[in-house]
Amino acid sequence: MGYVYSALWFLTAFLLLCRFRKESVVVYILSAYFVFAGVWWLADEMSVTDMMSGTYAWILRIVSLSALLIAAVVYLIEKNIKGKKKAAVQASDEQELHSADHI
Repeated sequence: MGYVYSALWFLTAFLLLCRFRKESVVVYILSAYFVFAGVWWLADEMSVTDMMSGTYAWILRIVSLSALLIAAVVYLIEKNIKGKKKAAVQASDEQELHSADHI
């Protein structure tokens, strides 16, 4: 069953990169994480070591949490920057309208 999960992680990373790479930097972060997860699940299936318990499970949890936090922070930063740009464009449009009214 681990092979199926591994294939799904790789497929998800591939689809994100192919279809949504122009959307945001977050796509690259999540794709990198999904590749990591695919390698992790594949390593769990192919090795004798149980990668889903003990210290290895904590490593996976820490990497997963880190990827989630980094993606959330980058998303919020991008959203904030886009909001400021949109507000600046609206303000300049309003100034153009007011200056056109005075002519």
